[in-house]
Amino acid sequence: MTGRAWHLPAVVTLDDLGPLEKTISDGAGQSTGIHPVTEHPGWLAKLYRTRGGPEDANRLDGLIALPGTVTSEVARTLRTSTSWPVARIAEQESQALGCVLPAAPDKYRWDGAGASARFREVDWLAKPDDAFARRNYRVPSRSDRLRVCRNLVVVAEVLERHKLVYSDWSYSNAFWCDTDASVFVIDIDGCGPGAVPNIFQPNWDDPLTQRPNKADAYTDRYRVALLVTRCLTGQRDLASALNVLAESDGLGNRGLREILLDILLSEQRERRPSMAALATVIAGGLYVRLGPRPARSAIPARPAPSFPKTGAGSATRAGQNVKWPEPAAEPAPPTPSTSGGGQGDPGRKAAAVIICLLALLIGVLMVALIASH
Repeated sequence: MTGRAWHLPAVVTLDDLGPLEKTISDGAGQSTGIHPVTEHPGWLAKLYRTRGGPEDANRLDGLIALPGTVTSEVARTLRTSTSWPVARIAEQESQALGCVLPAAPDKYRWDGAGASARFREVDWLAKPDDAFARRNYRVPSRSDRLRVCRNLVVVAEVLERHKLVYSDWSYSNAFWCDTDASVFVIDIDGCGPGAVPNIFQPNWDDPLTQRPNKADAYTDRYRVALLVTRCLTGQRDLASALNVLAESDGLGNRGLREILLDILLSEQRERRPSMAALATVIAGGLYVRLGPRPARSAIPARPAPSFPKTGAGSATRAGQNVKWPEPAAEPAPPTPSTSGGGQGDPGRKAAAVIICLLALLIGVLMVALIASH
């Protein structure tokens, strides 16, 4: 598992935990803070912004109990690849003030260790190779990208198999290790059975599951496929990522390309292939499409080139992109005249008139000479 064990009960109070250290998060989202537990190194106390009632308490208890009811392989995935909760924090039995989670191992930090070192968010894989080179980071190979995505899909498949919906698949909610391609999905305590609140970050909305509709397994399929596509192609822009994917060989697996496009472009949510199918294909298995190809929208065109407008008279904000200006029209070529001179050229036109008059004069002289004989 993670190399550490939780020795307290599955329901604890803040007094049971003892002193908490300063939060390691800014209190964004559903929590007011995530605090290292001083007396239990390697564990974090996540305190919720809104106190949960009996429904949240039951949902959280179900998550905490799950690793003990599944196969050892699934339990290992939950314990090593996610911040799976081990205890609910409460003052009374039917409430949820927060939960206890494992801290992400240091191998997911850029500099290897130290609280000040930043975590390596999967966001970085949604950038091209030259972005790594500019920062003197090791450039991930095609194989690296594929292995990281495969490990992300393993987590998604386990959740779908146990009818749990995560919803908030995005860049910042997963870390990756550049030495073994392992992943660590965070904020996993927010998932639940059936439909859950449709939580997503900007540019992660599912076009077929608009708010206020809740997120479900079909929503998760779309967002996982979108995350994988962005990380495989190194493109954040959706249109660019889809075009690069469509033109690629799926990193050596054409079935992977096809199943991702089928998930992302299907016009029917229920026709999106499952996470089990995606896990099989991304691991090297064949893609067997059951039934006809799902109705597919056209792949959107790549965005037009843009550049920041600068110089005098610019009314745009710094860094704002504007459309590349159309090139100035080339002047129309001159229309040749019947005399052979270029239209609009007075010198050439006058010369042509003189030549004509001389020819006429020579003609008259020749006629006169012939008549005199």
